[in-house]
Amino acid sequence: MGDPTATAALGRTPQVRSLFSKYKNVGEPIVSDYISSIPESLSDAVDKILTHTEDVATNDFILNNRGKLQILIDKFHREAATMTVGVTNKLRLLTDPKTQIFVSIHQPNLFAYGGVFKKIVLLQTLMRAVEERKPLNKFVNLFLIVDHDFMDDAYIRLAELPSIKHSDGRLELRMPVSESRRWQLVCNMPLPGRTILDRWRMQIYSWVRNSFSSVYSKSDKSMILDNFEHFWRKVEESYSRSKSYSDFNSFLISQLVNAEWDYDTLFVRLSEMSTVFEDGFKYLISNFMKYSQVLSKTENMFFRCGIDTGVSATSYLNAPLWVHCRCGSKASARVHRDQQDQISLAGTCMSCKKAIEVNLGNHNDMTISKDMLQGLSPRAIPILLLLSRDLGITCYASGTGGSMGYAMVGAMVFKELSIKMPVTLVWAATDVYRGLAQAEALETLPLSKEADISNYVEILKQKNLDYKSKIDPLIAERARLIRAGGSIDSVLSNLFRLKQEQRKIRQLIKVAEKVKNATETKPSIIDYAINFGVGNTETLWRRNLLKNDSLAASIIMSP
Repeated sequence: MGDPTATAALGRTPQVRSLFSKYKNVGEPIVSDYISSIPESLSDAVDKILTHTEDVATNDFILNNRGKLQILIDKFHREAATMTVGVTNKLRLLTDPKTQIFVSIHQPNLFAYGGVFKKIVLLQTLMRAVEERKPLNKFVNLFLIVDHDFMDDAYIRLAELPSIKHSDGRLELRMPVSESRRWQLVCNMPLPGRTILDRWRMQIYSWVRNSFSSVYSKSDKSMILDNFEHFWRKVEESYSRSKSYSDFNSFLISQLVNAEWDYDTLFVRLSEMSTVFEDGFKYLISNFMKYSQVLSKTENMFFRCGIDTGVSATSYLNAPLWVHCRCGSKASARVHRDQQDQISLAGTCMSCKKAIEVNLGNHNDMTISKDMLQGLSPRAIPILLLLSRDLGITCYASGTGGSMGYAMVGAMVFKELSIKMPVTLVWAATDVYRGLAQAEALETLPLSKEADISNYVEILKQKNLDYKSKIDPLIAERARLIRAGGSIDSVLSNLFRLKQEQRKIRQLIKVAEKVKNATETKPSIIDYAINFGVGNTETLWRRNLLKNDSLAASIIMSP
């Protein structure tokens, strides 16, 4: 979580662009220009959006794709029971050529962590700020659910909460996945059984009850338990309407955003968008050589600078599209072009290991049948390319994790393919708060603030090394005395005393590291909902964003 005075103590203003510091010496103008284009404040973002919208031209091709998108969004919200008046009104704007689209993207993770929701808050707050400046302009906030990833991805099936009572300082809520379903796509994963849902509820309830300390009054405890029950009603509602694991998590996000916060954010599943991206798929395959070459060139450039972007070093060999298998998984495919200019995608299913091949016809006149189209989906970097090319999006909210590396590589691909890149926003602010479980964890250490934890751990580790430096010579002396037939009583006495003291230090290190993990965990939305309430969480994020007018300054979360 961090300490609210930490930034001031360092004597510098936090910068979003510092997240990209490892790229500053690459010496590539495209990379430098991209980093410098990222806004540092909300007001800066508003100015960039207003400048960007002056150049945007929404043509018939994009409008036609938005019409297809509109149907898919409508389907999602009807199924999620979140077709609010605001959602309905924004949905209509997709057929207006003047409408600009802001996009955030994430997987439907189990009880998603706070950062997923903060991207939505960022874009909604930005949209309102731009609308205040330009009341006649029209904007839509779209959340794309990336529901075609593998269940093997730990964070799709794992939610974390701070907990000093658990071995590594975290309580983990897990979606059990059998070995046979590891490589299933999240959109094809069945809804968890009622037993699993009830187990999650009991784990969370026990975590809350066991985290209460003596400083909490009866009314405080009652409020926190009420917050939990309110949140869980949304969980139950989402569960009751879901047919898959992906829908359960997606519907819950939509319930909190659309129903609780009354946001008009639109939601859509990536797994259903192949018809929207049909022309884009053909474009990417037709231009595969250019796409592949720029990926290879970019990865080599970063590799020479010692930079790991997180993008696979062999990504340039793979088609920009996944090919789905009937077993519910997918294959990483290669593009093949024969002497007659016939194009095909071929690969091996990650789950059933079946060979899959999709024939797309002539290179200059590709044909993708409806059934074939439903079995294709974009890889990570092409997602943003397609959103920009086929839907003409204006703004994209990136995360602060692995997506940044993909964005850096993506910037090079955008330039090479002459596709206009949207304004990229990163809300890099850290949430600062001492919630129920964080407070319990900190009570176990003789410290006044979280910022001291790392120093405390280092001091303990140094003490452990000091004991080792005293113990090692005694062990050697004991061996020498045994060989010489001398008395070892005195040495053993000292060894026993020092090892006893060292064990105490090691136990303190173990506890301190658990506390550090508990306070630094990026917790599930559950932690926010219980400590602040679902509605107040949004209020605190939004007010801090407006007050700080910084996309990097710490967010002080206090009721």
